[in-house]
Formats: sequence, structure tokens, C-alpha cells
Amino acid sequence: MTGTGSTQDRLHARTVPLDYGPDALQFDGSPTVLFDRPGLTLVGWGTAQLIEAADVTATLAAIECDDQVNRTGSGVVALGALPFTDCMSGVMAVPRFTMGIATDPDGRVHRWATAVGPLDRPLPETEELFDAVIWQYGTNAEAPKDVDVLEFSTVLDSAGYAQLVSRAVSTMQAPGATLGKVVLSRPLTATLSGTLPLSAILRRLRAHEPACTVFSMPVPDGVFFGASPELLVARRGRRVTAHPLAGTVARGATARLDADAQGQLAASTKAQSEHHYVVEAIAAVLEPACTTLTVPGAPSLVAFRSVAHLGTRIDGELTEPAASVLDLLARLHPTPAVGGTPRTEALAFIEAGEPTPRGYWAGPVGWADGKGNGEWMIGIRSARLHLEGDIVTLQAGAGIVADSDPTAEATEVNVKLASVLEAVVPGSSTQLR
Repeated sequence: MTGTGSTQDRLHARTVPLDYGPDALQFDGSPTVLFDRPGLTLVGWGTAQLIEAADVTATLAAIECDDQVNRTGSGVVALGALPFTDCMSGVMAVPRFTMGIATDPDGRVHRWATAVGPLDRPLPETEELFDAVIWQYGTNAEAPKDVDVLEFSTVLDSAGYAQLVSRAVSTMQAPGATLGKVVLSRPLTATLSGTLPLSAILRRLRAHEPACTVFSMPVPDGVFFGASPELLVARRGRRVTAHPLAGTVARGATARLDADAQGQLAASTKAQSEHHYVVEAIAAVLEPACTTLTVPGAPSLVAFRSVAHLGTRIDGELTEPAASVLDLLARLHPTPAVGGTPRTEALAFIEAGEPTPRGYWAGPVGWADGKGNGEWMIGIRSARLHLEGDIVTLQAGAGIVADSDPTAEATEVNVKLASVLEAVVPGSSTQLR
């Protein structure tokens, strides 16, 4: 599905500043799209247009927009979750109404609203646009009803996952082996006692993981949502940033145990090797597109609620003409953080070994505009709410290298699954085995 069409199908847009407005997650129902990271929130309702990812930049650039805000994320934007395989064939949505909230480093908050509509129809004025956005929130929401997990099902349990890891390790340890790393995942489906109150889950995700990007995006078979810790790529003008994470340890229950766990991660040869593959691959893609690229020589510890990772922040300045964020995304994805290295060999192992396609898990999630700017996270720490509303599928993976321990990797994946499960249905992770 492309963004081309007849003259009657052409769009125009208006972005106006808002003096005040609600918190983006205080809605009664679910928005069409949500991208909520520290410092920037984009929340949209309705759909003005659906565009294939490969056509987004050009299609948005052709939409005339009166942007009275001119900030990152203002104007016409498209948001979406893209599939893990053949990501640029995925579809992104241009919302009918979008509210943006940006917070400066000094704490100053900026709000705006964007309306997009057919070129032959007038757009709402500022007050009408504000009312249209506020109307989405409603006033008398009922408290969400608690749901419980009735049962879990999986096509790959912990023991089966450990066996898959063992096969990967054997492959990498074989004489003449070329496979250096492969990320292996397993899915878990939970049948619930009632309809999942998604808006409440998103609020809980933000409360649990304030440093992550909370997202909710429609996909053909439901809604893909989560709290991603990992920035795949962001572009603002000529500046490009990536922040890969690879190498994981469960957080300790006490300050001493936590410090010990993170110290062991920092000193782990296995984790350092796994992380190096990712950083090296991303730098190799970005360097030809940049005049300068800064890659720290050693990773830092990045801690979240239940796990800590090794992370490396990569910053660069793009050459002119600067590649769009979607061009960069297409070159980068899948990085060794979610695929492996060499890429082709790792993806072939994944396809042969994992029992089901990944769908949107570990695919890119984010937004883009017509200037080539945008931000894209990796869709991990995520779940898919099925269309029925009472079934949710989670997925988690771990990076496997030649000296990986299958039992430890299976435990790591369970920790990651449990962290998402606790946000979806608090207390249910005790049932996870």
C-alpha cells in the first residue's frame, strides 16, 4: 500500500501549539498509535493515510503542512511497527489527529496538536483542534477490571529452548565455523480471564520502566505494544544516534547483590564478545554515511527495572545529502542485537530453528517525518494483544555465542518474559516455568 493517489486523495495538515493538555497516557480508551519516550510523546487517533515504510519519507514530504511549532516530532508524522522480516514492506499510519509533548532538558514542556485531512476540506482552527484532541480522552472512565491468566501455552518451552541453544553452540564450536553470534527467541501465549485493559497496561509499563520507550501500534492481527529499552537509530537533521544493548544480567534483590551482578556482567568475556559484534556491525553501516562518527571504546552498564545490559551510545554527523532515518533503518536492521553475525547465516539458523515466525517481535517501532527525521526502537520487551482482546503473545530472546551456557540462556529469556508479563498481569510471572 503506497501513499500515491488521485488529486481528491491528497492531504494537507496544520500543527498548532497548545497551552495546556492532558498527560498522553491518561486516556480512557486506546489511541491509534503511541510513542512515549523520556522527552517526547506522540499519541495519535484515527487514520488519515496508510503508507508502506519504503514510501513514507517522500509521501509525507508531499503533504503541505502549516507547522506553527517546528519542533522534533511536530508537523505530519507517520508511526508504526514494522515486521522483523522484510521490514520496509511494513505499513505506517498517519494519524488524523496527533498530540505531541516535548520536554526540554531544563524541564520546560511544549505541547502541540496536528490535524491531517483531505486537501479539499478545511482543517480545524486551533480551538477546534484542541477540542478534537481532548475529546479523545473522555471524562467518566470506569476503573479497568483486573484479569488473570487462565493458561499459558508455548511451542517452545524452556527445555526445548535450551536444546536449541545447544545446537547453536555446537554449530559455532565446530571446526571451520563462521557463525559468530545468533539471537534465539521463544514465544509464550497467555489466555486471559477477560479483555486486557490496554491503556492501563501502558501506564503501568511507563511506571515500571520510565527510562524505556512505551509504544502501542496497530498490526494486522492485533496491537503490538511494549516498553523498549533499545534505540536502533534516530536522526535529527544531520545528527544520527544509535544505542545498542547486548549482554544481559538479572538485577539483584539487594543493593549488594545488584552491584555484584552488574560487576559480573561488566567483567564477562561472553557478554563483551556478544556486545562487540553489535557495535562493530552498526558502526560499519553508519560510518560510510557520516562525516564523523563517535564510537566509545568500551560499553557502559545500562540498568532497567529487572535487568541490566551492556550499552554503547554511537553518535555521528551525516554527510550531505543526509540519508533519511528510514534509509538508515533499512541498512541497519536486523543488527546482531536481534539477529546475529554473519547476518545471512544467523537469519538462516533462526528461520530453521525457531518454531514460528517472529512477526513484529524485535522489528523496528517508531516514527518518521517528511524531512527524513525520526526515531526507531527495537520492538523487544513487547507483546501482541490478539484481536479477540483476551489473548496475548509475548516473546523474548538471548544472544548466543560459542561459550554460551544453554541453561543460563534459558533462564535469561524467562527473566525477560517475566518482566513483560508482570506489567500485563501483575503476579502472573510466578506461574511461568
